[in-house]
Amino acid sequence: MANRIKTVELFLALGVATAVGTQAITSNAYEIEETSTEAYLLIAQGAEGGEGGESGEGGEGAEGGEGAEGGEGGEGGEGGEGGEGGEGGEGAEGGEGAVDTGDADVDYMTVLGLMKGHLMVAEELIAAENYEQAEHHISHPVEELYSDIETVLPEKGVEDFKPTLNQLHDLIKSAPDSSEVQTLLDESSASIDEAIAAIPPEQLNSPEFVLNSMVEMLKNAATEYEAAIVDNQFVEILEYQDSRGIVYYADELYQTIAEQKSQADPEGDQTITDTLAELKTALPTIEPPSAPIKEPSEIYSLVSQIEFNK
Repeated sequence: MANRIKTVELFLALGVATAVGTQAITSNAYEIEETSTEAYLLIAQGAEGGEGGESGEGGEGAEGGEGAEGGEGGEGGEGGEGGEGGEGGEGAEGGEGAVDTGDADVDYMTVLGLMKGHLMVAEELIAAENYEQAEHHISHPVEELYSDIETVLPEKGVEDFKPTLNQLHDLIKSAPDSSEVQTLLDESSASIDEAIAAIPPEQLNSPEFVLNSMVEMLKNAATEYEAAIVDNQFVEILEYQDSRGIVYYADELYQTIAEQKSQADPEGDQTITDTLAELKTALPTIEPPSAPIKEPSEIYSLVSQIEFNK
């Protein structure tokens, strides 16, 4: 799995272009003015490693696989010269990594939300005695995400919980059927909740803050969903599960401010509620369906609807 989240440019290109082309959506939800659908499509072509743009010298594919930043040429080189994934890349998998929205608390909340999504999926897999896949999801919070918040935790007065995550990861590999696994899983989840609780209450109780964080999580879920599919089949099962965990946690998070949103913006609340429910239909079980229920473009569009109504 790649170590960085796909660029926002690509997300906007795919999601907003689909949304603009398929339905009427409130025009002032994004801070984008006088931009045509054709412009979004051109951005999408460039972000996917096509000719021109900031993607190096025009490789094919290269939507952010590992090593994509090492492509020749370009500003940040998400595509290298030729090949899929740039020189040294490993293909076009989605992934998680540095989150940078310009709002430190949104970044912090987003990373913690991604951790929660992984642990939710891991718990489902442990219950199904699918320990190998559970280990993958348990590894992500400590190996890919923790470094993004490690220096922030002491600033917020949060106790370091990396040792607990490491203990859980070690145990799921050495004794996956031990009852202690569930204990450590519960402790890890509780530690993440404590880290979330360190965010100032005025933000945690703010629909704007929660929705901004949710949207960042859901953008990642969309890229994971897309990365799971090859030739209209779910091939990368772990990416499908990543997407499921994130979407289900985002829905859980929305419930904390849904009443406020409903009172302030009933129509927006209904759209968000319905859209979250529709996203969940694409991820019905921990193991993917035989064929995708929704196309990746539909997932991008649904996430865009939430962003437009936040």
